[in-house]
Amino acid sequence: MSTRNLAALSLVFSLFFFLQILITLQPRYDIEVGSFVLTMEEDDRSSSANGDGGNDPKNDMDGNRKEVAKPNGPPDGFFNKHPVYYEKFEEGFHSNSHCIGETFGKDPWKHRSCQFQNLCFDTQDQKFVLFTSPEQEELEKALSHADLNMFYAAASMNTTLSVGGINPKWGDEHSLLEWYPTLRHVDDLKSQGGYYGLQTDKVLIPWHSLRGFNPGHLVWDDFLPLFALLSSFDLVQKELVLIRYDLTIAMWASCQRQWKKCQPILKKFLPLLGTEVDRTSTQNDTVFEVIENEKKSKYVCAPNGAAGLGMLTDHGTKLHGWMKTDYQYAKNVGRGGEMYQFRNWMISRLLGDSYEPKHVSKPKYRIVISNASSESPDRIINFDNHAKYLEKKTWT
Repeated sequence: MSTRNLAALSLVFSLFFFLQILITLQPRYDIEVGSFVLTMEEDDRSSSANGDGGNDPKNDMDGNRKEVAKPNGPPDGFFNKHPVYYEKFEEGFHSNSHCIGETFGKDPWKHRSCQFQNLCFDTQDQKFVLFTSPEQEELEKALSHADLNMFYAAASMNTTLSVGGINPKWGDEHSLLEWYPTLRHVDDLKSQGGYYGLQTDKVLIPWHSLRGFNPGHLVWDDFLPLFALLSSFDLVQKELVLIRYDLTIAMWASCQRQWKKCQPILKKFLPLLGTEVDRTSTQNDTVFEVIENEKKSKYVCAPNGAAGLGMLTDHGTKLHGWMKTDYQYAKNVGRGGEMYQFRNWMISRLLGDSYEPKHVSKPKYRIVISNASSESPDRIINFDNHAKYLEKKTWT
């Protein structure tokens, strides 16, 4: 390898590992003394009725300590009914990205999922935005080197992902799901003077519902991928701030085209995710209100964000077992534990602190069989004989 190529690779790896440190420590810059300062500062606006800076965290269903939302004083406004707090711009503020799932093959964007720090939403342009740092821009420049065609940096923002689960019946229209937040220089945020921030216990998620008016599709093609996404980045305890992402062309089975059918189903089932339909919206109809008459910034930013549902559904690019080709490979091998955690997670979100998991260790178990549940004649399957045989073998 030439000296030039070695120098390029050295620069790439140096920037890459440097950015991993930035992602972990959330840097700030001290411009007056020209030094680089890494801090883990807590927000000084946190407050509580007893004056101790916050409430004691509670344990969740698995014994993990729940996060205390910060800031937790009186909000400066609301974004889709979620409290937001105005933050003045400080030098060193920028966004970070960490993506997984690279395949180096065909359509790798379908497999990627990304976690974001400081994922922002432009309430005027109706776009999700990441603000790049000078180091990020140097990394992207280095990654453009021709010799790096089989190299992928998880911190790169020159990438794309699938904003929703893949519907195998869409064909070439899959490409409409390829997406990534808009990249802007941090000076654009600086010109605004600041931003309205969501609390630290929230996670902002853009998502496209595959077929939300069908409860089965909603659970396995929307809710399961959302849980898998959160699990991948240790965000399952965060409160979801969901923004349904409308595509440039509405897909025939999506909520974008079938909203009148989707709305009552989402109203009924979204509590399983700990939220409600009137606390969500599309990117085109968000509700941003401030306590004061005049908004100080057009940006709403979340400390935590995530996106990329493509191959996290229960079927990937396969159909739902209708064709013989669907059985050429197994999609859900090893996901049994994840499915059970997914089930418990939804129940705990629905019931909140009143949920007390029961560990059943001996018969009788309850086995539920969905019998002849479809309205389509070619899909009405009767499991009476299976149920009788199962009952006989189980209880005798």
